[in-house]
Amino acid sequence: MLDRVRAAMRIGKNLQKFLLFTIALFFAVSLLIKVTKFHNYFGINRADTEVKVVALTYDDGPYPPYTNQLLDILDRYQVKATFFEIGRNIEKHPEIVKMIVARGDELANHSYSHKDMMFKPQEVLLSEIEKTDKLLQEVGVKQDSISFRPPWGRRFVVLSYLLSQMQKKLIMWDVDSHDYEKTLTAEDIANRVIDNVRSGSIVVMHDGGGDRSKTVAATEMIVKDLQSKGYEFKTVSELLK
Repeated sequence: MLDRVRAAMRIGKNLQKFLLFTIALFFAVSLLIKVTKFHNYFGINRADTEVKVVALTYDDGPYPPYTNQLLDILDRYQVKATFFEIGRNIEKHPEIVKMIVARGDELANHSYSHKDMMFKPQEVLLSEIEKTDKLLQEVGVKQDSISFRPPWGRRFVVLSYLLSQMQKKLIMWDVDSHDYEKTLTAEDIANRVIDNVRSGSIVVMHDGGGDRSKTVAATEMIVKDLQSKGYEFKTVSELLK
């Protein structure tokens, strides 16, 4: 009986040590993230702010007619957004990219070929990023360091390290519209965003990769609702200043 009690006490002490270590590790990592750019290894999901600001982002374009329709809606409500562009789509539709630049929206890099970037060698990752950067710069993008978002948000430590060396921000999101789910209506997409947005949120939607008419309709609903609640829309770069 005494042996059982001692064993139980040892287990309790070990558990206590483990919990204390876990808590200490959590606070250490949190502090490191705040005082360094270490957070970029994991990606930036939102801005740390209490101000009612939000960034709408669109992946997989440019892709007519949906990108054009989105730009019309954004103009109508005087809203700026960030478009994460695929290099091969820029080559097909450079006129749309120039239109985005002219209207004052932000352009960012979403790889050249939209292939999975997990476990790829560094030279492949570098080619995917640099080719699209060059295309964006050729159509008027003047940012010194163009932000990057990997296809499907999938990344591994090699990509994170490479982006850090290139002084590029790895931009993720904290609100996923799920506009790629075919069973959702435009109202479903809009409500999913509206219900989950908070101050500093980065919202991911798509203007390419298929029929995005529901995304276009949802965008207008989202903008009207959030503006009525006092939210201001910014590009990702503006949001993170």
